[in-house]
Amino acid sequence: MLPRLLICLALVVAIAAFAGCGKKQADEKLAERMTEEMLEQATGQKADVDMKDGDITIKTETGEVTLTETSQWPSDMFDVVPRFDHGTIERVHSGSESGLRKFNVWYKDVPDDASDKYLEQLKDAGFQQQIATMGPQGGMLGAQKGNIAVQFMHSRDDKTGVLIAYEAPAE
Repeated sequence: MLPRLLICLALVVAIAAFAGCGKKQADEKLAERMTEEMLEQATGQKADVDMKDGDITIKTETGEVTLTETSQWPSDMFDVVPRFDHGTIERVHSGSESGLRKFNVWYKDVPDDASDKYLEQLKDAGFQQQIATMGPQGGMLGAQKGNIAVQFMHSRDDKTGVLIAYEAPAE
């Protein structure tokens, strides 16, 4: 169900932009109601959307997603995940589904060697490398420690990256 919800997030972001213009309170309420209706049609689940100060929280029967306008490392990030300081945070999404938490942290101004440096940080923190693919245009790495998994994808061309940290379901 979360994949359908994530597909709808693009729509939510577009509506959030609408909500940011003009008569703030009335526009936010209208945007919330329109987004709830569209999500309910797309997912078949009741949705509760709350837009406040640029942040968007979506709650459904199976989970919750929060989109936050912030340039700060998430304060509730898993303790075992090393802080990624090789760029500037643009935005953060966090959520949970069926009790499992997930964070997406988007970066800009990411240096070319960021993937290599972060892989070393993960290893130093006790993570086991699952995958590491590096090339001239960028790279992708994945590591896991216990039930916490981390992935980082990096584009050297546009100096961006996204870090994903999540609880892996018990097998």
